[in-house]
Order: sequence, then structure tokens, then C-alpha cells
Amino acid sequence: MIVMSSTQTNTPAGASLESERERLADLERRSLLAEQARQQAHKMRTPLSVIKLVAETLQLELVEDRAHRERLQRLLGAAATLSDGLSDSVRSTRFGDGPPQRLDAAALGAGVIRVHGGRVVPLAEDVGVVVEVERDSLEAALVHCLRLIGIGTDCIGARDHRPLLECRVVAGRLVLRLRAEGGRAAELPVERADLRLMAQAAERAARDSGGTLHLAEDTATLELPLAPSPA
Repeated sequence: MIVMSSTQTNTPAGASLESERERLADLERRSLLAEQARQQAHKMRTPLSVIKLVAETLQLELVEDRAHRERLQRLLGAAATLSDGLSDSVRSTRFGDGPPQRLDAAALGAGVIRVHGGRVVPLAEDVGVVVEVERDSLEAALVHCLRLIGIGTDCIGARDHRPLLECRVVAGRLVLRLRAEGGRAAELPVERADLRLMAQAAERAARDSGGTLHLAEDTATLELPLAPSPA
């Protein structure tokens, strides 16, 4: 169960706090559905490939056994149907596959954190830091990271927390470090499938942008390469 904070704050583009929460929750949901479909397809395609290879080999060996060849052909047809179904599932839940955009990721991250009642330690210099990312993927990854440090979950110890975002630039990379303030560390059950999916989706978003995600017990750190200056 997701528990949203009721803290009031300003949101980007003048949107109401509630509508911004709903938009981010929708991105979170779509990101998880897409990641779940990708993971399921990845797990199923290897055994389906083995079934196909074995069936095709047996067809060659049983060239004079028409009855068995027909049964093997039905098996191949069923495997192909399953494979097509997996591909359709991945296509129907696609998320974050738009072109990268040049964005001020620190400002974008600050907006996400403030919607969830948190505070932000901005960059030392008040200048925009531009990275090239797919916007929806980055916002969803930030929300996933909040869940992974206990923000907005029903995990023990999480209700008294609020998020803190620290922004830095180190060696040509933007570092967005999230942690929870207040109370003891939330007890996150690592075996929960939804938390594993969140970590996989956030890691994918960082990797697709040329960055990395570092998860610790009570922190999540996104590192993204700065975009080159336009010619």
C-alpha cells in the first residue's frame, strides 16, 4: 500500500499538488508495468528458445514419422504463440522510450521531492545543470528511489520520514543523493517483488542515460553524465 504525504507545497508549472502527485503516481505505475513485462519476457524467452530448438531437431530426426512431426509442429506453433504474446505485452506497456531531452535534472528532481513533502539541498552555484535523459523515465526513477528508502510506503518506520535531496556536480556528473530524514531507518523487506521491480526500473533508467544508480540501506544515489554544451 502506498501512503502519500499531505504536505502542501508549490509544484512545477502551477499544477495543483494533488494533480502532480497523481501524474507522478501514473508514471510510477506505468514504469513498473513496463519493467514487469520486460522481466517476464526475459525469463520466458530462453526456455521457449530451448523448446523450439529441441522440437526442430526432433523433426529432422523423425523425418519419416509423420504423426510425431505433426505433434512437434503443434508444439512449435504453441511456442511461437507464447513468444508473440510476450512481445505484444512488452510493446503494449512501453514506457520511457521517447528521445532524450536536455533537462535541468537537479530542478526536475527538486520538484519531485517537494511534491512528496521533502526538502532540497541545491547545488552550490545557482545554475542549471543540463543532462540528456528521457523525462518520464527520470521522474519515475526518482519516485522509485523514494520508495526504496521508505518514503510513501507502509514499511515499518517509514511514516515519520520525509525525503531529502542533495545535489552535487562531481567529475562531469550530476549526483542526486536521496535519503530519508526523521526517525529510524525504515525496515524494507528486500524479498518484496514490487521493491525489486522498482530497483530494476530505476537502474534501467539510469543506465539508459549513461548513468548509474547506487542503493544503500537508507540512501539512493543517481549519477548522470552532464550533457555536452551545444555547438
